[in-house]
Amino acid sequence: MKKFMVIFILFQVSSCIVTFSQFEYYKPDTTRNNQHKAGEMILSASPNFLLKTPNGVQFAGGLKFQIFLGKRLSIDADMVFGRDYFHAGPGIIGLPLCLIAGGSFFKNQEFSFGDGEGSLTDFFISVAIVALSFEHISYHIPVKKNLDISPYLSLLRYKYAYEYGNYSDSKFIGEQMSFASGMQINKYFGRFVFSPYAEYNIGYKDHISGCNVGVYCGIYFPYK
Repeated sequence: MKKFMVIFILFQVSSCIVTFSQFEYYKPDTTRNNQHKAGEMILSASPNFLLKTPNGVQFAGGLKFQIFLGKRLSIDADMVFGRDYFHAGPGIIGLPLCLIAGGSFFKNQEFSFGDGEGSLTDFFISVAIVALSFEHISYHIPVKKNLDISPYLSLLRYKYAYEYGNYSDSKFIGEQMSFASGMQINKYFGRFVFSPYAEYNIGYKDHISGCNVGVYCGIYFPYK
């Protein structure tokens, strides 16, 4: 499991870096008016504190990327990994596939069903990817220039959590789907984004509640 997690994480990070390197972006203004556009993206990393796990309070690391569907709405993919702990949602698979494909759905391009072979297939693939990723959604509420608050909801998060060296006596279910809801504050400094967050989560099988907190530091990729 640990080897698989490492390989999976390295693959996701490398695929995102390669994909983003293919995009050409204009240099944005040093201030923003919270006017997000469909196709804009944020890629970020964070230190995290997991406040209730089979091992008590744990330190972990996280990765997150968001794709905006408009001025206020984004779909997100995140994963957090620590010792004997990992969580991620379906979007961690769906969004990288969309980016590798060029991100045409999120850039609001028109699909022409009669022009070009495979256009109808591409459309349905894009819709499937969005449906897969839509379980983790954020709504961005502008507070003032360069600052917004984004409550988010995740319905189908996969969670892997075990007690160190003692997998049988823990009350926690080791692998399960879970629910999470939280709040993130996004402060924009040009293309740099500083985003502290806090969330509540609960497993669907063991019904044990937990809280995670952390600070995402990321890069904003504006729509061209």
